[in-house]
Amino acid sequence: MRAFLAIDLPAELKKKLYQLSYITPPSSLKIKWVEEPNFHITLKFFGDISENFLKKIFKESEKVVKEYVNFKLTIDTTGYFSEKGMPRVVWIGLKLETQQLFNLYQGLEKVFKKLKISDSKEKFHPHITLFRIKNLGNKGDFKEFFNKISQEAEGLKGFNFLVKELTFFKSTLTPKGPIYEPLYKVGLKDG
Repeated sequence: MRAFLAIDLPAELKKKLYQLSYITPPSSLKIKWVEEPNFHITLKFFGDISENFLKKIFKESEKVVKEYVNFKLTIDTTGYFSEKGMPRVVWIGLKLETQQLFNLYQGLEKVFKKLKISDSKEKFHPHITLFRIKNLGNKGDFKEFFNKISQEAEGLKGFNFLVKELTFFKSTLTPKGPIYEPLYKVGLKDG
């Protein structure tokens, strides 16, 4: 099964993020919004693994996670990842109140390394994916649309939430988009 480890988001925030999708993109731009229930912050994508291996990852991760105290994350500004100079993924960033998320991530990376799960090539950049660009069309149209989204997203800046647990999700790909099913949750210590 395809699986990943993530921070799930409060329903209220998911709803507000999805409301950004009501802004109509220009006809030259083909995009796929993340479905409202699917918004999350990915910590690690495992790819295709067996259920037994996922259980093992969960048990090993649990030992690390319960050493960390819950922490706050705050919504920040929007941005996008490019591939070969072309925008591919539009996201909303997070302002980190503490170093806690990075410390937790590094602790988990040690576990993954021990379990011989490949190291992420990219530097860890916590974010919430809003949509993926299927066809860019006109770059100027994209810039204009991105500016509209960013302006609207300003209203979310400062929204904060407490991270109390991490969730291991199973991801099933369907023609309509992925379906995420929470399999295991691991709680942080109360702060």
